[in-house]
Amino acid sequence: MKLKRLIIVGLSLALGVAGFSGTANAATKTTAKSNYRVITKTIKVGRVTIPANTRVYVSYFTKKGNKQYANVELGTLRYRIRHETSAKYLKVRVNHDFKASKAVAMDQLPGMWKPRTKANQYQAATIRFTTDGYVEYFKDDKTNIKPISSTKVTKSKASGNTTYVYAKNNMLKLPDQKISNKGNYRYRLTVHFNGIETADVTNSPLVYSVGNSHNLFYTPAGRA
Repeated sequence: MKLKRLIIVGLSLALGVAGFSGTANAATKTTAKSNYRVITKTIKVGRVTIPANTRVYVSYFTKKGNKQYANVELGTLRYRIRHETSAKYLKVRVNHDFKASKAVAMDQLPGMWKPRTKANQYQAATIRFTTDGYVEYFKDDKTNIKPISSTKVTKSKASGNTTYVYAKNNMLKLPDQKISNKGNYRYRLTVHFNGIETADVTNSPLVYSVGNSHNLFYTPAGRA
């Protein structure tokens, strides 16, 4: 099965967080033509601070009067940014500090879990690939707590059903390989999409090999 672009909003669902209540009255809602933006100036909304030059996922824009707002999905960002709130998104005023960004290979990777016992009990280790360019490793399925590791990704590329994620530093607890002693691409994590687990009829999870063919992680239906 050819690896397809997965709906990144599923990351937010995996967190099990609640969104802000209420929407702007008399606001016009439009879907973003390009969902990725780089915020070029530090933005603070409530307790959440999004640093300058952070790449975000915008699900849609709204316009009220002469003011435009972006619906930024918090669940796609790394723990350090999103942990200050239980909201699923932030409504951010758009001025001249939003710059369009192209999709990258890592965007197609959903959150994935390692089964604790059976294929339909996804409560062990969790891996998340964030829009702002981090790979996070959690000890279990609770991704609203601080991850064991959070590594900055320097590059990602795809070849068929395989995605390669590169970093300057070792990805703690992840089976990455050291491929160079210098530069920004010293470590590489290989993630291969194996297809759908047909034996698990209830969840029909997507199956991934992380690092090697025996290290399997799963994305249950509804979370991809």
